[in-house]
Amino acid sequence: METPHSSPDSMMPSAATISRLTASVALLAVATFAAGFSSNAAARGKTTIVVRMLGDASGYRFRPASVSARVGDVVRFVNVSGGPHNVSFWEDSIPTGAAATLQRNMQRTMGTLSGVMLSDPNETYTVSLAGLRPGTYRYYCVPHLAVGMVGRITVRP
Repeated sequence: METPHSSPDSMMPSAATISRLTASVALLAVATFAAGFSSNAAARGKTTIVVRMLGDASGYRFRPASVSARVGDVVRFVNVSGGPHNVSFWEDSIPTGAAATLQRNMQRTMGTLSGVMLSDPNETYTVSLAGLRPGTYRYYCVPHLAVGMVGRITVRP
């Protein structure tokens, strides 16, 4: 005797169930793709570029003096030797309209577009490039500008 549960026809899902299942799988695939895409973009945005601040018998300098970065990256300046050092941006040597965002992205400041002095070895100062306009951002060390301690960050989209 055959029961309703053992009938081959009762094992087949309805057209509505198949449609809901197909839509759910498609939605899950789209969500997975979108999550992967945003994770890749976020990971790219978290790149940290290290610039060392040096002062010794070879002179005062940022190393490297020129870096290329993307909007969203972070530049970490490290006081290695010869301090105190700081990072100050020339307002007329950054893209037009970028000063307010750059000022907000700088940690502690001692003035407009001018980071605090770093005196201790391995002390760091971080500048976020989030939301900045692409272009060249020229900077210098206030105490060592006269001896040529300058650098630049080229921000790409």
